[in-house]
Amino acid sequence: MINIAPGGSGDGEEKVTTVIADDLEIQGTMKFKNSLMIKGILEGEIISEGLLIVGPTAKVAAKITTKDLISHGEIQGDVTASDRVMLKSTSSHNGNITTPYIVIESGSIFNGSCIMKREEPVQIADVVFTEAMVEKETVSEEEITEETEMQITEEQITEEQITEEQITEEQITEEQITEEQITETVWSTTEEQITEEQITEEQITEEQITEEQITETVWSTEDEYSVPKPPKAELF
Repeated sequence: MINIAPGGSGDGEEKVTTVIADDLEIQGTMKFKNSLMIKGILEGEIISEGLLIVGPTAKVAAKITTKDLISHGEIQGDVTASDRVMLKSTSSHNGNITTPYIVIESGSIFNGSCIMKREEPVQIADVVFTEAMVEKETVSEEEITEETEMQITEEQITEEQITEEQITEEQITEEQITEEQITETVWSTTEEQITEEQITEEQITEEQITEEQITETVWSTEDEYSVPKPPKAELF
């Protein structure tokens, strides 16, 4: 016997509340919530939230979805059980089984594949560790955000400093240009004054030359027309 189910006494058959007798034949879809034992023939589909028992005289050809399945009879079709499946020694099953736990007794016939899916229990330590990691990641994201904001602020300050330096350099350049313009203006004014003084000196020199020429001319004219003076009388 293959036993892959958790321990526990009994198989729960004493909890059956509804029975389909061995002289009944049903076709279609059957749904129930509590427990059901089939002793007759059923074809179609079975959907259950509780316990399904297939009796030794039963013949079931259906797709079965249930919580627990205990089979003593013949089943043809796929079974999905959310809790467990038990195949007793008189059972015959042709189809696939999907369940977290399965019990196959010696003497039973099973033709198909079995897929066992279990939900792993969540441990408190894992949850605490996960929450700690989430908090750490959140803190890291906040630190990264603060560092990014600080970097942005430093970049803005640097840009403002660069702008102020550029403005200062432009002002200095403008002042230098103004000083150069003033110097050029002063030199130009000085050159104009020097030129005017030179012109004035030349005019004065020309006037002096003209006066000298006039004086010379007057003296020359007087010499030409002068009357000789009488000789002084001699005294005896």
